[in-house]
Amino acid sequence: MSEPLTITVAVLTRQRPLMLASLIDSFASLQIPPDCKVRFLVVENDDAPNSRHVVEARQGRLPGGTLDYVLETEPGIPFGRNRAAKEALASGHDLLAFVDDDEVVAEDWLVHLIAGYRQSGAALIGAPLGIYPPQDGLSWTQKRMHDCIRRRYARKESRAARRAGLSGTPGVTIVTNNWLAETGIFRDRGIWFDEAMRFTGGTDAKLSAEVKKAGLPTAWVANAYVYEIVPSERLTFAYQFARGRDQSNTNFRRKIDNSGAARWTVLVSVPLKALSAIVLAVLLIPTNGRTMLDLARTTGWMAGRIGALFGSRSALYARTTGH
Repeated sequence: MSEPLTITVAVLTRQRPLMLASLIDSFASLQIPPDCKVRFLVVENDDAPNSRHVVEARQGRLPGGTLDYVLETEPGIPFGRNRAAKEALASGHDLLAFVDDDEVVAEDWLVHLIAGYRQSGAALIGAPLGIYPPQDGLSWTQKRMHDCIRRRYARKESRAARRAGLSGTPGVTIVTNNWLAETGIFRDRGIWFDEAMRFTGGTDAKLSAEVKKAGLPTAWVANAYVYEIVPSERLTFAYQFARGRDQSNTNFRRKIDNSGAARWTVLVSVPLKALSAIVLAVLLIPTNGRTMLDLARTTGWMAGRIGALFGSRSALYARTTGH
């Protein structure tokens, strides 16, 4: 697969102009793969073009490709993601890549991602998420939470590297924080981000499952890095509990929709998680807070499962964090 490629590198943004600026500035140092034409696209998901000035101030500064902006006023992540896919299709591009607006990319990110695509021929590709160093002025608790997140991401990266590679991704979900796909999955297969899941999150996980169910090849590129800038608002027990709860809720609702019998698994899984939470709570002090994130997410996981049984629905992405 050595033919020339056209690529749309897209980011969905909402009310985070400073973070968006950092991401676009990292694009300016990006190495462009050989025989590739790249278009950078910012999709603002808001009711007004509040961040357009951030994009306009940087147009012409990306030597590797053009920088474009569109406004998607229908609120919800899947609407913004699908708008990016429609823009890529309208441009006749072969590939669509996604990163998040709270990230920065490594200089060699796209080179490695495209090399992995050319070697694997996969229709959908994922790659690891690292964490940016902590900002100044954090409290002790926030610093400990940042370190917990760093270790969690490292574990997830190691697990993905063991399970997945260029020949497949068994047991690994490909999500849009570091994502590449052939535009044909939208155009030819009719697989889109589920717009019924407006604010719940999890539409990328659902799309990943649908791509695999359709028999399309997937791959993991272990050396194509992006790094998340974690704002202080997310470095709290309450936020991480809510994130664990809502992700668990969305995941379990999807399982129940596929098989009603799945709801009975909570009779075993929730008590086991409760025991785990007790152990994590006991270990908080002797480990100097190292179990704080796991405790937040474990208790959130239980709340999400139980809430799903009673019809609650995640609204994780109805509120924006960061700047």
